Amino acid sequence: MPRTKQNISKEQKDAIFQKQLSHKYHSIKVSFEAGKLESFDQIDALVKPSVLAKELHMGYKSYRNKCISPGDFSNNELVRMAELFDIDVNLLIKFIFKRMKFKNKFKTGEAIRV
Repeated sequence: MPRTKQNISKEQKDAIFQKQLSHKYHSIKVSFEAGKLESFDQIDALVKPSVLAKELHMGYKSYRNKCISPGDFSNNELVRMAELFDIDVNLLIKFIFKRMKFKNKFKTGEAIRV
């Protein structure tokens, strides 16, 4: 049996979308608090990056670049993200620090010798 188009208003569609989005944010919150999140890909699997970028008042490309290099997130963006997921900002900062790639020239033997 083929699908039939539902006649619902734009407001109803938006309400349904916001309800689904709040459930996804709750899932992200639970995963953060349990320490199960290991990458931004897991967040992007639940919420589209374009939707999350819009919610964080960022451009899509800026959001994706900052996911690749998480140390570039500003304090305001981290606070907005923590409020969006309803988590403690310290949890988010720990998550970001684990994803950051520190370059240490002393470990690679590139230190300047005098």
